[in-house]
Amino acid sequence: MASVNNDPTSKKPKILLVDDREDNLLSIEAILEPDGYQFFRAYSGHQALKILLNELDFAMILMDVKMPVLNGFDTATLIYEREKLRHIPIIFITANNYGDENIFKGYKAGGIDYIFKPINPEVLRAKVTVFIDIYRKNAQLFEQEQKLSNANRLLEQEMAELQASQRKTRQINANLRKQISNLESILISSKLSTDLFEFESSDLNGLLKIFLADMEDQVNEKMATVLIEPLPTLNVSRVLMRPLFQNLIKNVLYSGVTDDAKPVIKIRSEIGVGDLNSTSPSNNKYCRIIFENKGAGLTHDSADQLFNRLEAGQSNGELNSGNIELALCKKIMERHNGFISASKAEGGSAFIVAFPMTK
Repeated sequence: MASVNNDPTSKKPKILLVDDREDNLLSIEAILEPDGYQFFRAYSGHQALKILLNELDFAMILMDVKMPVLNGFDTATLIYEREKLRHIPIIFITANNYGDENIFKGYKAGGIDYIFKPINPEVLRAKVTVFIDIYRKNAQLFEQEQKLSNANRLLEQEMAELQASQRKTRQINANLRKQISNLESILISSKLSTDLFEFESSDLNGLLKIFLADMEDQVNEKMATVLIEPLPTLNVSRVLMRPLFQNLIKNVLYSGVTDDAKPVIKIRSEIGVGDLNSTSPSNNKYCRIIFENKGAGLTHDSADQLFNRLEAGQSNGELNSGNIELALCKKIMERHNGFISASKAEGGSAFIVAFPMTK
């Protein structure tokens, strides 16, 4: 089976010859035939138009100016009215005594060059060669452009498939992280009432830096910005600080997600004086650590309702993933003789944990 050559430059360039006299057509063909072109004859302007409508990919047109009914200039004007034919160069063939005014008319009609009679074979071949070379180079550029376009489409398709796969992988990883987090929360929660946890003076800045590094994927997935102000050194259980901080960051991260803005999480602290669980006067010092998100805000009506639901959920076993984490945070703060609350405001939402400060 013979192979098919799709290289446009390997095909014989097609030249349309337009002249009402056959002897002129034969003469031009005889001059150009050794160069390996494919010729199409038209004996009038109207016939040339019909050929151009049915046959595509002409390299150039050689057209006599003086023809009956429809001369060369008028034929060129009609040819270039069609957008798909405007790229075909036209060389007019005319007598030496044709005036400058008519020559200008030919350029205005769209012709790019002239060949004067009697035809000089070397001049004809040289001019045709120039335009055929341009045609071949354009064909090569077009072919390369098509190849690049096809390659780009394939690349875009592969990128779309890769992105879909990455989204699916991220979702699987997120679900896996959620399940692991739930199991860890349940396990730690079960140990809170029985195990002894070591409390020691701890730099919360260093601990938070370590905990956030473990959450890098989740923060990046939400394209969130985390702003951290200096935190104090407190007497806490370092083991329990990890689930406490990570669960609060996770909940405030997702509670502030909006369609038109990227989450901005701010973690800061403040020192206060008073009783954490009472309005009675007290000289006790405490440290409040606030995890806030300038986002959509909590969906719960108030902090009291949120944590009342946690207690109710714990009693009947109906806690969901997020509430399991917050229920654990509540237990951890109770173990530290501290307090946890949540707030909702127009500008976003916040979780606050308050630790008593040892003297």
